[in-house]
Amino acid sequence: MSRSVRYQKTGRFRRGFSGGFTLLEMLTVLMVIAILMGLSGGALYVLRSNGLSTSTRNFADFVNFCRSEAIARHTAVRVGIIVPEADEPYRDYSSWGWNRKRRQFEQMSEWASLSSDLFFPDEFPDYVRRAPYASKDASSVRGEFVLELFENTFTTKGVDGKPAEVKFFQFNPSGRVEAPGAEMRNLILVIEPGQANRSNEVFNWSQINLDTLTGRYRIYRP
Repeated sequence: MSRSVRYQKTGRFRRGFSGGFTLLEMLTVLMVIAILMGLSGGALYVLRSNGLSTSTRNFADFVNFCRSEAIARHTAVRVGIIVPEADEPYRDYSSWGWNRKRRQFEQMSEWASLSSDLFFPDEFPDYVRRAPYASKDASSVRGEFVLELFENTFTTKGVDGKPAEVKFFQFNPSGRVEAPGAEMRNLILVIEPGQANRSNEVFNWSQINLDTLTGRYRIYRP
């Protein structure tokens, strides 16, 4: 008797899960999918914004570290951004310190990089000039765009060990910053999400200004 009951319960259990989805269940699933698709654009924007903030802070901290090393070592320290191959974005950066004995700059840190969906534009973007903060403070967009300067380059070993050209700015032992060919008060860099050389409008970015008199940086966001 007990075996029959157990078998019947097992049989009913199996039959209960053998049927298909009901119409209500299918509608519920479709509704959830539609909601997720509607939210995906906003969620993706938030993720990209968070990634931009993290990479900007990492790069700014790296720049500040190089300034501190220049002061502590009482020597010049360069922050360099590697010039990529054609159609590739500016993304990799490192530092070099002056070796007094060898009388040459030597790489101080390993190559670091912005995240894969971020890059340094090689021209000062028009969208930055139209930013709300630029209309309130015109001095925020006045300066020398580092990657547009022509004299601030040197050759070193790149990420792959092959000779590569690097664009740089340099901290002095006093903590000031300079770049060959620059004459204005600010040195400017921009970090942008997306692919280089794209034509669509950009809505989110980071602008990093370096005060040449103090070596301190300031970050602007739209």
